[in-house]
Amino acid sequence: MRGLPGLIAALVLFVASPAWAEERITSFVSDVRVETNGTLDVVETIHIIAEGDEIKRGIQRDFPTRYRNGIGRSITVGFQVVSVARDGHPEPYTLIGMSNGRRVRIGSADVLLPRGEHVFRIHYRTTRQIAFYSDIDELYWNATGTGWTFPIEQAEARITLPVAAPFGKRAVYTGAQGDTGHDAVVVDERPGRIIFRTTRRLEAEQGLTVAVAWRKGIVAEPSRAMRLGWALREKGAMLLAFAGLLGILFYLALTLWRVKRNPDPRPIVPLFAPPDGLSAAALRLIWRMDMDDRVYAAAIVDAGVRGYLRIVETQEGRGKPARTLEKMAGGGTLPIAEQKMLDRLFRRGRTVELTQSNYKPLIGAREALVKQLDRDYGEDRTYTDAAKESFLGWKFFGGLLLLVALAVAVFDDSYPLLTIFGVVGAIAAAWIVLRLLSRARRTMPKGGLRILSWVATILLWPTLFFACGVLLVIGVTSGNALAMGVPLIAIPFVAIVQSRLRAPTPAGWPIRDQILGFRQYLSVTEEDRLERLNPPEKTAALFERYLPYAIALNVENRWAKRFTGILAAAAIDGTVTQGPGWYSGGTDPWSHPTAFVSTIGSSLSSTIASAATSPASSSDSSSSSSSSSGSSGDGSSGGGGGGGGGSGW
Repeated sequence: MRGLPGLIAALVLFVASPAWAEERITSFVSDVRVETNGTLDVVETIHIIAEGDEIKRGIQRDFPTRYRNGIGRSITVGFQVVSVARDGHPEPYTLIGMSNGRRVRIGSADVLLPRGEHVFRIHYRTTRQIAFYSDIDELYWNATGTGWTFPIEQAEARITLPVAAPFGKRAVYTGAQGDTGHDAVVVDERPGRIIFRTTRRLEAEQGLTVAVAWRKGIVAEPSRAMRLGWALREKGAMLLAFAGLLGILFYLALTLWRVKRNPDPRPIVPLFAPPDGLSAAALRLIWRMDMDDRVYAAAIVDAGVRGYLRIVETQEGRGKPARTLEKMAGGGTLPIAEQKMLDRLFRRGRTVELTQSNYKPLIGAREALVKQLDRDYGEDRTYTDAAKESFLGWKFFGGLLLLVALAVAVFDDSYPLLTIFGVVGAIAAAWIVLRLLSRARRTMPKGGLRILSWVATILLWPTLFFACGVLLVIGVTSGNALAMGVPLIAIPFVAIVQSRLRAPTPAGWPIRDQILGFRQYLSVTEEDRLERLNPPEKTAALFERYLPYAIALNVENRWAKRFTGILAAAAIDGTVTQGPGWYSGGTDPWSHPTAFVSTIGSSLSSTIASAATSPASSSDSSSSSSSSSGSSGDGSSGGGGGGGGGSGW
């Protein structure tokens, strides 16, 4: 029994020891002085108990600078640290950007904080915290914030006005974010100064929020110029983004109109023969100003009509028909491009099956055709890429402007301007070097230099993606992600316009107009529109002669419909007894001309495109009022300005 008191004392000490070792804030005082211009001069005095658990080097104080007010408007407030001290001496600190504000990290990474009690003093200034209503002005102040990771034994909020004026309505809120507890009281009040103090301990992620109102005229309301400056700061990025987008779209429309404008827009009149004796393939090249699979298909059908090859079609089960090209003697003149195509096509024999196993001769024949057509009618002859080349310079300039706009859009006090423009500069530099390497490889011989260019390209692409990712993160955390995305809408428009900037040359415009006139003749199904112009008589020979041109100009079905009756009558009266000599297959061209032209038109183009593709590339391609203010009792813990929270580090 004599040792019982000692045992009880030991048990008490054992039970109490965890509380002594708990890291906590013993006192949090937010001393707010309201200046006549509306700026708040705030001194936070925070007494903490550090045990080396979470608080190892110091504490972190988070302060939000972007939030939404009572009517849902996005507000950006000013925040400037004046000084930081610990235990009465200046303490180093670092400002860190956050998604909605700033973090003040107090302490040094290489200095550990001694265990025990410490007093941190944070002096800062903040703006745009006063609410100006029609009948009162108000400060709705989240004194401690609801984001602290350890409890606060006692919190105090002191509000001082610039003059000794009485306070009006006031309210207190305690608890977690959104709670409406009232565990705080006014412990002192006199004209121009009021002090609130909590009546219970605040646990982690609980805080103290106060709201006080006073008569108007004590604090100057912001002028129109100040409000305009705030609006430009908050919405300037979005305005700049939309202005840039509209400017880019206007420039693209103007550029496209200038390029596509015919300098001599005369009416298109039907033409009953190909202009200047052009072949079907040449006709399509000039009309489209580009090479495609139909150029190749039209050249093959044209060579067949001229008697230089035959298309043999056989049906194998229920699958697609198998097609073979057979060489024939020919009986008329053949353009140089088509002749070179046939020379490459039948270099190894008199037949070529249109299968992918024969992709080498098919690709070789297409390359020979394209090369000669380009030499005769291509770049700087009937069409030009001058507008596209000049547009590259403007696109580069516009790209730089876009990057600058993005930098402005994501600019925020949380990120140094040098960092933002460094990221933007890295993106621009990587893109320029990639473009230069791509252009250089077109004329670069095989060897070590070409390998080095590919190595540099492989290394630059991840760099470019990483820099773009960093810019995206900055944009999201700066609160201007939407403004950052608006100018990017212009990118697909730029790509579309660039693909259409190829235009006819002065010599190419008249030929193009004649081609359109010939296409009008091939595609018109109302015979009355042509009768008074004395068109040539419709015969089976005329149908065959111009069929390659109809395929080249994408009007083969309309051309076939015009001859349905003529060809059927000719087959009945014996004028034509069999199909054309250049085609052999299951489709009767005289009885079913539309089915026939579909077979040798779009279907043949598809077959040729598939067959003239190497196996490797094909596998790769699959791949207000103050009635709702805080001081009226309509607020909550965590509401108003100020706020944030903190932690140790």
